[in-house]
Amino acid sequence: MLEQGKSEGVPDPAVGQCTQGGAGVSEDDIDQLTAMMMACLDNAQDENFVGVCGTCNENIIGHENGCKALGSLYHVTCFTCNKCKDPLVKKPFYHTDGLIYCEDDYLDTLEKCEVCGLHIKERILKAVDRQYHPECFKCTDCATCLDGVPFTVDTSSNVLCVSCYNKKFAYTCAACDKLIVSEDGAETYRIIAMDKDFHVSCYKCQVCETKFSNEEGQGCYPLEEKLLCHTHFKELSAAH
Repeated sequence: MLEQGKSEGVPDPAVGQCTQGGAGVSEDDIDQLTAMMMACLDNAQDENFVGVCGTCNENIIGHENGCKALGSLYHVTCFTCNKCKDPLVKKPFYHTDGLIYCEDDYLDTLEKCEVCGLHIKERILKAVDRQYHPECFKCTDCATCLDGVPFTVDTSSNVLCVSCYNKKFAYTCAACDKLIVSEDGAETYRIIAMDKDFHVSCYKCQVCETKFSNEEGQGCYPLEEKLLCHTHFKELSAAH
């Protein structure tokens, strides 16, 4: 059975780095902080008030205790990896599915390639119930990349391109000595006669090339390893 492997994109996480304190704050940041300060009447006179933490919703007092990421403000101690709880201030982080991860824990959320064992960060190819880097999904025999092309699997679960599969498993026509394989994805048929295999198109009289059929008198009449129509069977039989 032929299948076709097609890779798809891994959803891109929001990748960023949390900034701390007042250094490098833009005018937009200042406007946001000012608006928040005005909204908090209880803290309007406190020059150390930074804003409200997006995690615990408590006030952030002192720039050294706050940081900004993903358009929100956080306590330094609140902005942590969702899994290992390590602080992420001034470190790369990944935001995906509403959760924040450090780099190591984000990688652990990704699928691993069946071939190389590495995390799949970009395009992922899913085939035969497994995950691959597109460039790692190759024919077991000839190493041709099978991303986006037909492939098949043998009884030992080896992934093969169509060409290699045919070389290993296709029957050979006894008349033309060519492989009996599918053309343009059509179903393959073969005829067995005299314990040999034939293309349907090759199953004909070897003298006049009349094709055999199931009609009376139109069948195959083997003689001395030759495929003959009824007429030439009688002629060659008489000659013997």
